[in-house]
Amino acid sequence: MVWIRTIIIVSTLGLVLIVGCTGSGERGFKSDRPEFMQQLRVALSQSGIPFREDAGYIFYDKEYKKAFDEVLIKVNESVSGGVSVRYEDAASRQYHKQLLREQGIKYLIEYKDGDEWIRWYPESDEQQAAIELKVAEKNFERGRGK
Repeated sequence: MVWIRTIIIVSTLGLVLIVGCTGSGERGFKSDRPEFMQQLRVALSQSGIPFREDAGYIFYDKEYKKAFDEVLIKVNESVSGGVSVRYEDAASRQYHKQLLREQGIKYLIEYKDGDEWIRWYPESDEQQAAIELKVAEKNFERGRGK
């Protein structure tokens, strides 16, 4: 078990971050958002910053603080931005994801209160409206038995 000497809690955009120092030159980080922590793990691995996990925290050496902070900012922008949508039916979710893949649009799947949400990043309001219209048209066609 790692004992954390200092804990700072920062609340930004509904994101609770806990940052601490273990005394051994390590720094610790934890968020209350599982999708954020997952994206952070991926981004840290891709960036080559060595880290380890323990008790829900991500620990990294203090010499990587600047690089870690840069990755943290990028992940926060990625996870906090975009458009989130939830559909009641699986067919709409699958069709929306299919459209996003076909157009090469980045998206994430998030789970909140047992519901699947699609967070995606349209390039413009027009692109967002076009995709939402296609999903609505497909729902209408399914409702009419086509």
